[in-house]
Amino acid sequence: MLAEPYQVDVNSEVYTVVDAETSVYWAVIAGTATDEIFATLDAPGFAVQLERTDLASKALVNGLYCVSGYPVRSFPQLATTGYTVNYVLSAPGYRDLPVTVPIPVNASFPVSAPATAMRLLPVRIQGRVVSDATRSPIGGASIISIDDPSAPPSIHTTALRSPLYFAHANGAAVQQVAIAATGSALLSQDAASGSQVLNLSTRSGLAAGSIVSLTYASGVQLEYGVVASLGPGPASAAGQVNLTNALNRSYPAAGTTVAFVTATPTGGAATLSTDADAGDGVLLASQLFSQTVGAELGGPLAEIHAVGALSGSDGYYGLDGMGRVQEIFLQAAQGASQEIVDWFIEFDQPFNQVDFRL
Repeated sequence: MLAEPYQVDVNSEVYTVVDAETSVYWAVIAGTATDEIFATLDAPGFAVQLERTDLASKALVNGLYCVSGYPVRSFPQLATTGYTVNYVLSAPGYRDLPVTVPIPVNASFPVSAPATAMRLLPVRIQGRVVSDATRSPIGGASIISIDDPSAPPSIHTTALRSPLYFAHANGAAVQQVAIAATGSALLSQDAASGSQVLNLSTRSGLAAGSIVSLTYASGVQLEYGVVASLGPGPASAAGQVNLTNALNRSYPAAGTTVAFVTATPTGGAATLSTDADAGDGVLLASQLFSQTVGAELGGPLAEIHAVGALSGSDGYYGLDGMGRVQEIFLQAAQGASQEIVDWFIEFDQPFNQVDFRL
């Protein structure tokens, strides 16, 4: 922006002068990102993604970063008006982290960004359960997470059969539930992973808020869905059932058992000890769960999950969405036989191999 022109008389000559704007390039925001689990961040490719083209950024692998620009251009009314800058912190192997920084009236630059912790992407823990004596596979063994046997923690880690469908806030209600079947149906069509629609042979007894379960491969795959609505046609007839959540896995029409169930809270109420992301395969809560658990029951984010994994007839099992903690204690058991493994999650490996001998 240029100032108003004015005239200067020099040596009997009249000059028209226009003062140009003087701009200063500043670091307007300074921040530090850490690692949620390991504290110190070491992330090649760590970057700040800005929507505004008038601002630039610089980021280092250790999480130090700044947002820079010309304050007089980016915040022209700063003497009387506050502003907000939104951006996203990203790094390979981490979830994107949106950040909002308020720029107050008459701010002194750089403004400090709020403390932020990057969250590692979850991985899969998988392996095989075999006989210690014969090395033959053991099917139907349960694999659950337990507390540290030597020092029970204040925050308990419960591994889930199927990852969370929704994000939940810190302090959200979670509670163990008892499952009881009230009816059943057949899948008329395969149900694909990511789908929110089931085609059932009957919908009798279902309504918005009802719960259905899908079981495949003798319980190795098990998911619960909350009914959002029924498709066209009489409720007693075959047709579509719309779920509030998208399925985590695929279920073929042949071999899948569909049940209509109720989920009755049992035991004491608990809460999440930190927020949870959709896709997390663990609950960090004030209580350890050993049976089916429900989150925010009765609300729009209600969801139900079986606890732990089950080995198939070939002895193999899998737990998806493993993260949020550095260390997890896994117990495999069948009958009186059991083994506990203390596992430090390798986040740089998408598949962590943890085998058991019973």
